[in-house]
Amino acid sequence: NDNQEPLGTRIFGPVARELRAKKFMRILSLAPEVL
Repeated sequence: NDNQEPLGTRIFGPVARELRAKKFMRILSLAPEVL
């Protein structure tokens, strides 16, 4: 269990960043339409 936790955080960290980036890009792409 101790070995799996750091591995999970390593994998989850970058994934969370990518998801945030995709949401951010989506907002930027939709911004002109909203304005």
